Amino acid sequence: MKNQSDGLTAKHIDEICEKLRKNMLIRERLPGWGRIHIDRMLPFLALYRRPANRDDIGTKRLVYGEAAYIIAEESANSRLKLLIKKIADTVKEDCGAFLLVEIWSKPYNKNIEEFSEEEKRPEFTIYAPKLGVLTNSVESLKNKLSEISIHKLEAKVNIKYSKTISPPDIEPLFDKECSEQNRIFCIGLEVKPIYQDIEGKKLYPFELAKLHKGVSQALKKAFFTFSKEHTNTVPADYRALGRRAVTKIVKKTDEELAKIEDSFDFLLQATPVNIHDAWENFKKSGFEKEPVFYYRPRPFDPSIVKRELFSIPIEDIEDPTLFEIFSEKRDELDRKLTMLSDRGTKKFLYGSLQVYGRPDENLKESAKKIIEITKEHTTPKESKKIDAKRFAEYAKKEIEYYKNIYPDFKADIEIREDIVSSAMVSSEKFLIYKWATFPEHRIEALLNHEIGTHILTFFNGLSQPFKQLHTGLCGYDEMQEGLAVLSEYLCDGLTIQRLKILAARVLAVDAMVEGADFIETFRFLINSANLSHKSAFSVTTRVFRGGGLTKDAVYLRGFLEILNYIKEDGKIKPLYAGKIAAKHIPIIQELILRKVLHEPPLYPKYLDTPNAIKKIENLKKEKDILEIIKRDLQ
Repeated sequence: MKNQSDGLTAKHIDEICEKLRKNMLIRERLPGWGRIHIDRMLPFLALYRRPANRDDIGTKRLVYGEAAYIIAEESANSRLKLLIKKIADTVKEDCGAFLLVEIWSKPYNKNIEEFSEEEKRPEFTIYAPKLGVLTNSVESLKNKLSEISIHKLEAKVNIKYSKTISPPDIEPLFDKECSEQNRIFCIGLEVKPIYQDIEGKKLYPFELAKLHKGVSQALKKAFFTFSKEHTNTVPADYRALGRRAVTKIVKKTDEELAKIEDSFDFLLQATPVNIHDAWENFKKSGFEKEPVFYYRPRPFDPSIVKRELFSIPIEDIEDPTLFEIFSEKRDELDRKLTMLSDRGTKKFLYGSLQVYGRPDENLKESAKKIIEITKEHTTPKESKKIDAKRFAEYAKKEIEYYKNIYPDFKADIEIREDIVSSAMVSSEKFLIYKWATFPEHRIEALLNHEIGTHILTFFNGLSQPFKQLHTGLCGYDEMQEGLAVLSEYLCDGLTIQRLKILAARVLAVDAMVEGADFIETFRFLINSANLSHKSAFSVTTRVFRGGGLTKDAVYLRGFLEILNYIKEDGKIKPLYAGKIAAKHIPIIQELILRKVLHEPPLYPKYLDTPNAIKKIENLKKEKDILEIIKRDLQ
């Protein structure tokens, strides 16, 4: 990196252009104040010049998400003009044309009412030369900006035609140079700064983050249209024009968030350690005395972990896509740490509602319909069962299958007494309940659920440059459990009894949220869902653990969401890139297009079987998802 005191010399400019010719990453400070960041050879550049006569907090961030940008002092115009002209000439040699988009904020009228509804509406003015060659690029920019909505206020976008492009009272960098003959083009974008106060000194970070994301997408769309029409660089998708370089602050943030999440196991911390004894005592009481649960000690102080969490400088991340997913994850970890502080109290439930939500009316209706469907079927004769030790042998073979494909698939198996499920996954560990027995006809389904989904996505995420893909992006549980239940369905292992349990969990969560206690919920499951005493105890324990955990509603909710996703012709394989939520699908696709992420090394073995392919095709055609499940489970 050049020292700022060196000045932006002609030699320095030549060195920058030489790096550009070699398609090298350029990331340097500019003299005085400013920075240049160019990922690779690209036919465009975003520019922000800080005005000398007023404060303008936050505006520079609007160019940060781009793969090629410069921020600089207005006073540096002479050398800046030479730098950008040389960059433009270098780019033209390789790409055939060059587009400069300069962004600036519109000075506030000091007499306006700052917080009026209309003043908080996003507004943009696009400045462009009256040249037909840029018409489509300008329209692309306008259309994408028009999609921005903040506080339910839709953006207003204007277009003004001008011979010169520059912020008010700042000298244009290009005048005669911008022409079709020179193959250098300029567009200006004036932004109403709803992210700052009237003086331009106080920042409103939430508004800035939302605006930054929308502006970044709009710029990429405009760059894509320009590249397609005027250069020999034509990416497959506009999102591919995003940044590829991962900065140090991104790597640090990712590592520190993952370190914090790895420092505690939320589900194990929220799960009783005396489930077997609690069941025996509950049974002895004639199911009249609420069981007492004990939890493992917390080997950490949540308040100290939170201090570490909020010391991570996420606000310094330039890329709006990565800023969004890291910010969401920090908020989720904060809420989970609060829940563990409140473990064993009613406050735990309030935190759970924030993290996992509660069943809505549609989900409750679906659960009730499933219960009714299951009542139409007689309970099948129990198949032969195997114990935990034998089931572990099957699991070992399943792990070996994936390890032969991907040698880094190094999962462990543990048989334990202190888990609430018959089997569960914690990171790369497959945990099996010591006292559990497993029906032989459900073995494949269970292995696909736990190993072919949860552990597989863990190692797929582990293969990526971001640790968040294996620890889990914010809200990943619903997608994970939906995929896991789908795996049971695709291998003919989703039985009537299994589906009934998933529906019963939803109704149990709803009963708990509505105020039912342990005994009332237990009886409700026996009388309304027709569960056995042992199954009702298991479901009720899961729901009341920690003080009230609504997570168990995500299994059915996630499964139904996945079925609707398939019905709308959504692609399944991208869902296995790591531990992600449905809202992250376009983000993962974008990061793969940008070559920040790569295609995952593993896919479930059941996914491409003729039976699974046929079932998926049937799901796409069926209007009522529950009807096809009803037929398949007969």
